[in-house]
Amino acid sequence: MARIELAPLPHREAIEYLQSKGYAHELQRFHHLDHFREDHARNWVVAKAMQDDVSRAIREAVESALIEGRPLADFQQDLAPRLQRMGWWGKAEMEDPVTGQTELVQLGSMHRLRTIFDTNMRTAHAAGHWAAIQRTKTAFPYLHYIQIQRPTKRHDHARFHDRIWHVDDPIWLKIYPPNGYFCGCIALQRTEGWMRRNARTVDEALDLEEEEWVHKRSGEVHRVPAGIQPGFDTNPGAVWLDIKRDWDEMTPDLTPERRATERGLIEGLRLHRLSDGRETLIITDADSQPVAMRTADPESPNLVSFKDIDLPPAPSFLHSHVNETSLSIEDIRSLHEEGGSAITAISPGGSIWRATRGQEPPRRAIAEFHMRALPGHRTELEALSPEHGRSIYQHALMLWLERRGVITYSYRVSERNRQLFDRYADLIGSLTDDRLLPDA
Repeated sequence: MARIELAPLPHREAIEYLQSKGYAHELQRFHHLDHFREDHARNWVVAKAMQDDVSRAIREAVESALIEGRPLADFQQDLAPRLQRMGWWGKAEMEDPVTGQTELVQLGSMHRLRTIFDTNMRTAHAAGHWAAIQRTKTAFPYLHYIQIQRPTKRHDHARFHDRIWHVDDPIWLKIYPPNGYFCGCIALQRTEGWMRRNARTVDEALDLEEEEWVHKRSGEVHRVPAGIQPGFDTNPGAVWLDIKRDWDEMTPDLTPERRATERGLIEGLRLHRLSDGRETLIITDADSQPVAMRTADPESPNLVSFKDIDLPPAPSFLHSHVNETSLSIEDIRSLHEEGGSAITAISPGGSIWRATRGQEPPRRAIAEFHMRALPGHRTELEALSPEHGRSIYQHALMLWLERRGVITYSYRVSERNRQLFDRYADLIGSLTDDRLLPDA
């Protein structure tokens, strides 16, 4: 019998988490504490990698290793010579942009590459696992903290070992592993059945013995659980998935009850998309109650049809996007042609795009935008990557349609998208220039 080789599947959620990040500002790249706690869940940073090309090179290598499942040795072997050619290796004098003082600092080294690789891999996998935990917590409602028994284990983490708390217990926002550099602790999901079979119950609340810690870069005083390395006392997956405040600000037209219902639905859509890579559509009635759901076929993961769906009066359309782009022309046409009141899309990285229907039909306004905006900017758009060009063009189109009264447009973007729009703000402004509006 022929031997079958099974390759591990890429950790889709971990990849999406890493790719959703922007880049830390150049003034926040000198010291590892310049970016702290939640900042790390939103932006990529490597201490002392002040030049953009160096930072990008390291990130590309980490993303490639994560996607391809490459080990540390391959990562070091490929990246070290590249960084050496770029001059980012060994020790060098560098000015601290915060203090203005010149210091002798360590740039690239094999040990630093190991730290970069290990920290980012553990954090990305932890965030990805948190997304999976949220998606499956009805079936697996408990998390079991396990400290891997090894010579290098941290004795400070032993007090968490073998303890079980509910998935939604706030303790997981403070001690969800990793809890320090090279921390090997994990959190395992447990079912009600497993708890019964093993005669386990949920542990009592644990005193985290939080201690005051002074952030030496900012002077701020933080409270950090004893035994947790400062900066690791947060849950990167929870930060990544949290949309509540922005969603509340985006939906002033909804009642608090409808707002909460629809937020739960789009959070579920995002988790489903992170799991299987396909777009899913939910249609709700005027009270935001789901009446239909449909997921795209694997052959066309970004295409969901309204065919043969009985629509209620004034429905809302909620769906996931396969990529990070804004609402599409098809989304706006569906909103108007199907009699919808609002359409919302959420991306894997957490960008949310929402449009409520205005009075003006979209067809003429869309045609005018193509005719007036595209010819003068085609060269600039084609110089960008297809994904970036599409993101900018579709976002500009939505802004244009809002100014024409076709829709009311609101959005919440991932740090990656925010930085993209900031970088090309002039192009977006030019695409939506008032001079492109038709004569009154």
